[in-house]
Amino acid sequence: MEAVVPDMKVESQPTLAVKLQPSLALRFGDWRLPAIILTVTSILGIAMQPLLGGEVSSGLIFVLGITLVGATSGLTPALVCAVLASAIFNFFLADPVLTFRIASGADLAPPLIFTACAIVSGLLAGRLRDKSFQLEKTNLQLQSLLETSRFLQRAANEAEVADALKARIPARAGNKLGLYRWTQDMAIPVGDSPDDEVWIEFAQHSFESGLEAFSQEGFTGYALPGRTGTVGLLVSDEAARSGFDHNFMLALAQVAGLALERARFAAVISENQANARTEELKSALLSSVSHDLRTPLTAISAAASSLVTYESELDVETSRNLLLGIVDECDRLNRFTANLLELSRLQSSGTNIEGQVLSVHDMVRSVLQRLGARAASHDIQVSLPRRPILVLADTALFELALTNVIQNALLYSEAGTTVLIHSEADRNGCTLTITDQGRGIAKAEQERVFERFYRARRSEASQGSGLGLAIAKGFVEAFDGSIEIRSPVIGSRGTSVIIRLPIVEETAT
Repeated sequence: MEAVVPDMKVESQPTLAVKLQPSLALRFGDWRLPAIILTVTSILGIAMQPLLGGEVSSGLIFVLGITLVGATSGLTPALVCAVLASAIFNFFLADPVLTFRIASGADLAPPLIFTACAIVSGLLAGRLRDKSFQLEKTNLQLQSLLETSRFLQRAANEAEVADALKARIPARAGNKLGLYRWTQDMAIPVGDSPDDEVWIEFAQHSFESGLEAFSQEGFTGYALPGRTGTVGLLVSDEAARSGFDHNFMLALAQVAGLALERARFAAVISENQANARTEELKSALLSSVSHDLRTPLTAISAAASSLVTYESELDVETSRNLLLGIVDECDRLNRFTANLLELSRLQSSGTNIEGQVLSVHDMVRSVLQRLGARAASHDIQVSLPRRPILVLADTALFELALTNVIQNALLYSEAGTTVLIHSEADRNGCTLTITDQGRGIAKAEQERVFERFYRARRSEASQGSGLGLAIAKGFVEAFDGSIEIRSPVIGSRGTSVIIRLPIVEETAT
């Protein structure tokens, strides 16, 4: 059980936000364009004054330059250029020229009006540019948040949530991210999040701080809120400070928290469904075992009791028939037990079962010999190529799977009908086909007959255990083969079970 992390306290940290307001602490490169614009407009304004006929027209050139500075570089450069342009205008254009001295009250009006116009123009243009830049950055962050949300919606587990965050966010922010959960009072990395001591220690402190956002030594941790409390922690390194602002990271934490919580709920639901299927399997197993064990045991008990009770009254033929019935029912119990054991081995070993090189011809003959009298009621026709077909398989599993399939063909077809066993090989592998002339299997059931304990409704009383084809399917898949059913195959009747296995090429000795 994971420890519950208390809800984080909401504490904003303005220092983490990307500052979009104008600042004098601009880099040198940020001032080059305003300087160029101011220089060019100043030269034009001064040089063209005689042609324009006065200082007012020349002043408009200065105002145009200040507006361009505000539109391209923002509010702070625009205001600085407005002050400098006012000084240049007063020195070079306003009477008396080449001096900042004001000779009379009339000489005061042009510099003041020009200064006011320059400041207003720079203020409006600069603020418009800053707002546009801020909106552009906000739109970029919203776009990134939406893209990340779409990726998170497809995340099926915690590791995929961490991968989605790291795949989308660093591409825009240039920062490194880590996702952590709180388990047994410890911060545990999710997926391939950084697991070095520095990151783990910071995540530990961030969890313990109880804050919505916690910063320390170049790291920032954002709590991931869920409906049941904090479900995790998103840790970012120093680059997050210049990539996204604080509000964006909080919004991202909200989205990531919901995705992480949804992934955990999905895991719980999947586990519950698996438990439910396990319970269904146990119930089916108990039902099948009780039925398939009770029937032969009842027959054995009845035959044995008759032999004991009426031994002196029974003739030799009747006694022999009762004993043969006991033998047949014991064989049935033995097959059922073997099916259960082999199915358990398939489930526990999966595709790790080791195989040997076997001859398909030998396996078919061995199975038919073992079936003996049970196959005597049908016409068994075997069609095998002259050259032996070699496959890599487990001897016991191959024999059991083939026995189950042939027994089904005998069991679900009338006595006296033909059961055809056909084998062929090509460069794609070996194909072994067992065809009966029974009632067939409905299309809706042809996939389900490979499920454990499922019995197809093709006779009035299902006699099998529902394990034979499940074992056959597990066997062929364990050795990279396949199995399928085709029905009907002859008119509206008949069933073919087709087993395909990779072949082993013979090597010269």
